[in-house]
Amino acid sequence: MNNIAQPEVFEKPNQPKVIEPPKPPEVIGKPNQAKVIEKPKAPEVIEKPAEPEVTGKPNQGKEDDKTQTTDVSEKYSLRKIGKIVAYSLLGVAALFLAKYLFFTPPEVVVAQVQQQDFTGEVEGTGTVNVDVLATIGAKIPGRIERVLVNEGDFVHAGQVVATLEDTDIRQVLQRSEDRVETARMAEQAAIATEQAARATERSARAMEQSRRASEFQAGRAWEREKHLVATGAVSQEEADQYQERERTAESAVGAAEADIGAAHAQVDAATAKVQAAHSEIAATEAEVRLQQFNLSQTKIFTYMNGIVTDRPKRSGDAIVSGETVLTVADPKVTLVEAYLDQRLAGQITTGQTATVIVRGRTKTQIPGRVYRIRPQSDPAAEEMTVEISFPLPRAELQIGQWADVFVQVSQTKKALVVPKSAVMTMGDGRYVLVADAGNRVRRVDVESLASSPRSQVTAVAGDLKAGQLVLTQPMGIPPGKKVRPTQSKGAADSGPMNSNPAMKM
Repeated sequence: MNNIAQPEVFEKPNQPKVIEPPKPPEVIGKPNQAKVIEKPKAPEVIEKPAEPEVTGKPNQGKEDDKTQTTDVSEKYSLRKIGKIVAYSLLGVAALFLAKYLFFTPPEVVVAQVQQQDFTGEVEGTGTVNVDVLATIGAKIPGRIERVLVNEGDFVHAGQVVATLEDTDIRQVLQRSEDRVETARMAEQAAIATEQAARATERSARAMEQSRRASEFQAGRAWEREKHLVATGAVSQEEADQYQERERTAESAVGAAEADIGAAHAQVDAATAKVQAAHSEIAATEAEVRLQQFNLSQTKIFTYMNGIVTDRPKRSGDAIVSGETVLTVADPKVTLVEAYLDQRLAGQITTGQTATVIVRGRTKTQIPGRVYRIRPQSDPAAEEMTVEISFPLPRAELQIGQWADVFVQVSQTKKALVVPKSAVMTMGDGRYVLVADAGNRVRRVDVESLASSPRSQVTAVAGDLKAGQLVLTQPMGIPPGKKVRPTQSKGAADSGPMNSNPAMKM
């Protein structure tokens, strides 16, 4: 009897085992030669964690395979049930969504049309300033010795606010005063010389007159003697003596005239010296006055009452003539230089009521008025400058601080008021959507009468009545559509209508 050789199975210990359907070998033909016929593979190979090696009967693998196949079938069944449930839920949700979208009217927020007084305003933004703002500086160059006030101090007209170093000016002034004294002494000496020369001149003139008298007498005696010589009454020798006397008298008169000329020349020289002394005195006195003026300018005064808003210079700084040391603002007229759109030019007039809100104090609304409209506009920004006057405590004044202004340009009595968001624009026209008694939307054309940047409502005119409901968010709602209105708190959707600053009840 031939023995059939069985193949030996060698398995390594502690190795993960892959469970597959057992493949028993079949032996055909010669002894010791085995032919293995493979069966079809199982549909899935499920790996399990490594298990201890099990040796034994050949049917043990078949039982494990049957268990695995059963688990796979159960998992497929659970997945299929889950998909069915999910698809069912999606279908139900789609039905509800379709009902909501196509069969349920959309919910809209509405507000009542109200009738009340409404104030139209335009908004501008600008900086705080004053009507009078002066720069205080020195009239002469120098170096600042002391600044006597600080920023924020209130100063009065005529008050000394700073001083310059005056040492050099005082030295120049002393030298000028010394020159004046010297010139005055020279003037006194020149005057004394002139007086002496005039006295000499007067003496010479008196001598000249005396000598002319002697000459006249000598001349008459000589004429008489010439007649007597001709008649033989006197001798020729005696007549010659009279002639010599007459000639001597003439010479004495000539000498007196020369003395007068010399004395007059002395007077002219002395007078010239006096005039030169006068000129020197005038020049030195002018220099003294100049230095006294410069000394007075070392004290810098303010010429107006106001608040010191800027102090660009400090002690020790060198300045030139006219350079700013302080800036003083007169707080009597406080302004906001507001910039408004040029298209509002026809609506703004002097004296209109305005409201000023200073940055940093947004809860405080300060009443004001249009003080001045500047004739120069900004062509690049297309803005005009409007000055708004308003009261402001001087302790709170800050030049250049930003502020918002609201100018009242209109006052509408018993206006129809609706939320701004309810007004739609189409081309040049405006309209609102009204929910009628049957909750069906109806379009109503309106005209804008007034609005305010601070208000959430606007005044309109049209086929509206107080109490009607307008859609506050009409975008996407066509006229004729049925809606489910939900009323808001008010037309402004922010509380009572009379709480709005633009509303006047």
